[in-house]
Amino acid sequence: MGLIRLLKNDLAREIRDWAAEDLISKDQAISICARYGIDFNNQDQKSRGYMILVSLGYLFLGLALITLMGANWESIPRGLRMGGLIVLTLGTNGLGLIKIHQGRFRAGIGFFFLGSLFYGASIMLIAQIYHLGEHFPDGILWWALGVLPIALVLKSLLLMILACTLGLIWFFVESSLGYFPLAFLLFLLGMAWHLYRNHPSRILFLGLVFSTGLFLEYALSWYLGGFGQFLFEVENFWVAGGWFILCHGFARWLVLRTETDLVDYGTLLGLWSLRFFILTLFIFSFEEPWKELITAQWQAPGLTILMAGWFCLLSMWLSHRADKTFLTPFLISLFFMACLAGVIWSDNKNLGLYFQIIDNLVLVISGVWLIIQGIQHSISHYFFLGVITILLTGLIRYIDLVGNYTGAAALFSGFAVILLATARFWKSRLGPGGEK
Repeated sequence: MGLIRLLKNDLAREIRDWAAEDLISKDQAISICARYGIDFNNQDQKSRGYMILVSLGYLFLGLALITLMGANWESIPRGLRMGGLIVLTLGTNGLGLIKIHQGRFRAGIGFFFLGSLFYGASIMLIAQIYHLGEHFPDGILWWALGVLPIALVLKSLLLMILACTLGLIWFFVESSLGYFPLAFLLFLLGMAWHLYRNHPSRILFLGLVFSTGLFLEYALSWYLGGFGQFLFEVENFWVAGGWFILCHGFARWLVLRTETDLVDYGTLLGLWSLRFFILTLFIFSFEEPWKELITAQWQAPGLTILMAGWFCLLSMWLSHRADKTFLTPFLISLFFMACLAGVIWSDNKNLGLYFQIIDNLVLVISGVWLIIQGIQHSISHYFFLGVITILLTGLIRYIDLVGNYTGAAALFSGFAVILLATARFWKSRLGPGGEK
C-alpha cells in the first residue's frame, strides 16, 4: 500500500468519481481520503501538469525577452540599459506582489518566478556593462541568494526549486574552480526549513537527500585532495555506499511515522535506496570492478571505515527505533563493511573473483527476498523487482559465462529451482488463482 501514497492526486480523482457514481458514500470517500492525507472537499486542486506548463511558459517568456534584449544590447545606451534592467526586474516582482495582495497567489508566484529570471539576467548584464567579472560564479550565487528569501517568505515550492537549482549550479561551478562552496549549506537549510514548515514536496525531499550527500562527498574529496579539488576517489565510493545504507534506515523510520507526509517521504526514499543497492550489486557482479577497488591507492582508509561504520550504525539505530528490529540493515551493513575491510587489507587482485561470486550470491538472495516480501506483504514493486533481479542476473551470467558452459547450466538450473519454489510458495499462500 505504500506505493499508492505516491499517487495521491490520481487516487483523489478516482475517489471523487466513485462518490459521484454512488459506488461509495461521501462519508466513505472522506474517510478514504483522510487515510492518505487527501482533502476530499478541495475541488479546486490544480493538476501538476498544468503547473508545469505554466512554469515553463513563464520560463520561455523570460528567455525570449532576455534574448531580445541581448540581440540589441550594444545599440542601447548604457544608462538606458541599466535603468531598463532595474525597472523590468522591480516591475515584474511588483506585479507579483500586487497579484498576491489581490488573492491571486498562483498568478503572483508566476510573476515572481519571471522576476527572478530577470533578476539573474540583470546581474549578468550589469556585470558585463561595468566589467565586473573577477569571479563569475559570484553572480550565480547572488542570483540564488536573491531568490531564496523570497521563496521562504512566500512559501513557494516553485521559487524554492529555482533557488536550489541555481545553488546547485553554483556548487559545481565554484568547486570546479578549486573553491570550497561553503555557502551551499544555506540552500540545504532552506530546503529543510521549507519541508518542515510549508507544503510537502517529494522532489524537494529527494533534492535535500541528494544535495546533503553531495556536500559530504565534496567535503571528503576536498580533504583528500589537499583542500583544493573535487576528485572522486575510492574513499568517496565507500562513503557513498554508507550514506545510502543510512538512507535505508532513515526510510524505515519515516515509513512508520503517523504523519502522512513523512510516510510518503519514507516510501520514496526506501524505493530509491533499494534501487541503488540492487544497481550497485549488478555493477559489481563482474570481476573487474573488484580488481579496481583492490588495487586502488587509499589515502584515508581509517577515516573511510569510521564514516561508513558510523552511517551503518545510525541506519541500524533508526531501524530499531522504527520497529524494534534491525535485521535487514544489519545484514546489509555487515556485508558492506566486510567487503570494505576485505578490499582495504587485501592487495591480491586475484581475490576479485571471490568477491564477484559473493556479490552474485547476494544478488540472487536479494532477488528471492524481494519476491517473498512482495508476496507476503502484497507489494507488487518488491515482487517484480525481485523477479527482474533474478532474470537479469541469469542473463548477465549467460553473457559472462561464469567459469564454463557447465557452470552456466548449473547456475540456470539453480535459478529455475528458485523461481519454481517461489511459485509454489505463492500458490500455497495466495491460492492457485492468486487470491487469498
